[in-house]
Amino acid sequence: MNTPLTTRLLRMRRRRRFPILVAFGVVGILVAAALVAAGRTLDPKDPRTTHHAAAVEGVPGFQGTVTEDPNPARDGAPPIASGPLAGVSRVGVPPLASSRPVSALVDHPLFAQHIGLERVDCALPRWRDDALAAQDFYKAAIGCLDAAWEPTLRGAGLPFRTPRLLAPQQAGSVSSPCAPNASETREGSYCAADETILLPFDTVRPLAVGSRRGAQLAVVAREYGHHIQTIIGLTHAYTDKRAALGWNSSAGQEQGRRWELQAGCFSGMFLGTSVDRGDIDEQTWEEAARVNRSAGDRPGEPRGYGTDANAWGWWKWGSDKGDTWECNTWYAAQVNVD
Repeated sequence: MNTPLTTRLLRMRRRRRFPILVAFGVVGILVAAALVAAGRTLDPKDPRTTHHAAAVEGVPGFQGTVTEDPNPARDGAPPIASGPLAGVSRVGVPPLASSRPVSALVDHPLFAQHIGLERVDCALPRWRDDALAAQDFYKAAIGCLDAAWEPTLRGAGLPFRTPRLLAPQQAGSVSSPCAPNASETREGSYCAADETILLPFDTVRPLAVGSRRGAQLAVVAREYGHHIQTIIGLTHAYTDKRAALGWNSSAGQEQGRRWELQAGCFSGMFLGTSVDRGDIDEQTWEEAARVNRSAGDRPGEPRGYGTDANAWGWWKWGSDKGDTWECNTWYAAQVNVD
């Protein structure tokens, strides 16, 4: 969760202009072909998309309903990409010169085919009610997320780098271009300007009540989802589009919800793929699911996160499918990102 969006993302644009590979060629054709083959267009306003329904074959993303029963993807998720889509070599091989973010949304190469995460046996230290112990937990969780996402991005021909972490005792002591202010109540946040996950102990601590590790892991995985969006170019494209629509306009806020809901879907992907591996057991998944059932807009906040039903739906959809193609919130009908 990344608040306030206006301050942070505009700071990011002032401070850094990423080298961009514009994806209007092969990538766009691949995505268009997949969707047209399903009888759909690339227009999210297509009237055939504006209703709640279960999964429709050939159409990506959460469509209004998910089962409440635990059904994580596990090994049923697709494998990592079999070959580069945007010109980057595989893990362990130096990136090619064309290893750049792709400034695109609905037709981003990450959504051009069914791509899963690397399977990881995640080892996590026991959560303890202590700020230093919490830092150790976050570092281990980020290590697991790195191990899952790096092969996925490299395999898809996209750049990868690990995020920075700031996990102070109190939110007010954060030193960052995106330091939270006193009005912010979200547990964690992500600063695109310096690619940092912010997890103050005093904001995460209440979430940990009754959770061994799942709720805490879900928060880290969500902010890590924003990091993925940033390093591969989605955040850049989103910022440009939202600014063009009017940052605080109704249309601009809708773009913000698409951005947030996608990070939730990426979080669900990681939890759903990793269940029964290492220290991520079914109880961990249940704890993560519990906090995501109420991860939507809160009283007094702008409409930046979506309804609880949609926030839960996208997280659960990511967990059930384990597939980047299914996290394409930019294609979703407006009703499913409300």
